Amino acid sequence: MFTTMLKMSVHKKVIAIALPLILSNLTAPLLGLVDTAVIGHLGEASYLAAITAGAWIFSFLYGNFIFLRMGTTGLAAQSFGSKNHDELINIILRSLIIGLFFGILILLLRNIIMPLVNPMLNLSEQVSEHASLYISIRALSAPAALMNFGVTGWLIAMQKTRIVLFLAFVVNGLNAILDVVFVIFLDMGISGVATGTLISEWIACLIGLTIVVSLIKRMDSEITLSGIFNKRSFGLLFNINLDIFLRTLCLTLSHLWFINRSSTIGDLQLAVNGVLLNFHIFAAFFIDGFAFTAETLVGESKGARDFKMFREYVIASSFWCLLVGVFCSIIFWMLGSNIVSLLTDIPTVNQYSGTYLIWIVILPVISAVSYQLDGIFLGATQTSAMRNGMFISLVVLVVSSFYLVSNLGNHGLWCAFVLFMITRCLTLGLKYKSLENSIVRD
Repeated sequence: MFTTMLKMSVHKKVIAIALPLILSNLTAPLLGLVDTAVIGHLGEASYLAAITAGAWIFSFLYGNFIFLRMGTTGLAAQSFGSKNHDELINIILRSLIIGLFFGILILLLRNIIMPLVNPMLNLSEQVSEHASLYISIRALSAPAALMNFGVTGWLIAMQKTRIVLFLAFVVNGLNAILDVVFVIFLDMGISGVATGTLISEWIACLIGLTIVVSLIKRMDSEITLSGIFNKRSFGLLFNINLDIFLRTLCLTLSHLWFINRSSTIGDLQLAVNGVLLNFHIFAAFFIDGFAFTAETLVGESKGARDFKMFREYVIASSFWCLLVGVFCSIIFWMLGSNIVSLLTDIPTVNQYSGTYLIWIVILPVISAVSYQLDGIFLGATQTSAMRNGMFISLVVLVVSSFYLVSNLGNHGLWCAFVLFMITRCLTLGLKYKSLENSIVRD
């Protein structure tokens, strides 16, 4: 009812920003799928295991630098809303500098990554050797990958999400083509997969930087070193990025804890939970599109100091985000068993997955609320609340899982995970009123 009170133009704007982001999210799995498909047909299991391990290492490594994307979007969106072009430019330059610094650091330390993580992964000597080769090559594109985070965050803040989609197609599409060329036609094996990713990430980065430069040239602004390295602005960026880093670390630990608890219940339950988590990830691809949209629109309205605009954007983006969550729940309820059958043909996994599908049906609606609140708080750069909320949620997951798993088994673990997501909603929801006040006050 309340959504009909909004101008249709507000809904159109939300959808126009969100749709390219959703499509961009959907291209992300293409990278891993093509790598797996190409290597999987070489007839050597150690190659596939090495690619899986190497991809996981980079996913974990880069995941901890997602603050370069998140922190950039909120601050840049606020500058976009206030039409402060000087600061808008300085924000992307600061993010690029930080991304370049950490990227070079990863590049320089690439030869010690495998020795550090191998004790945790417990890989065989042959798999470890192949994975080391993959890492040593792919790490050469670390500066490009991390700078791409900053570019993506800045473009989202500028509401240039079609460009974000284009860059996603470049990096993932080009990588798929190069995989086939290097591995199938040139018989380069592991090094071919890594080289394909290396080239595609650098090309996407260079295209992204070219687009950023062209957008900067359109602004009537002067770039100065004193503006870029402003102590107060760098301090604010550092604090926001640190909050997001700690929040992301807690989120990563929560997923690792879920996997760890799954393995203690049994191999079958671990396999079942691995299959069902794909539902959760798939729903996130769609839900996140509107959460990212909330980031840029909330940031814009805060920068413009326009509370009416803020309310309209929050209501419209929340409506669509929740609608997508409900739609995913309905799809999982109606077709869950069929989707599981597509993901695996192992009879026992198929049978037991059906027992726990109810949790996957429940999750998307709760996730929609949680992710949407994340987007709103990121746009308003209220990151300390996100950090604290995620820490509390992690504690709830760990503590509740001990009791629930011992009494309810795998159902107890899924119940604990749902409680984790609900706690994420509650911790931010209780802080929402103070966030609203900050839109007027700041």
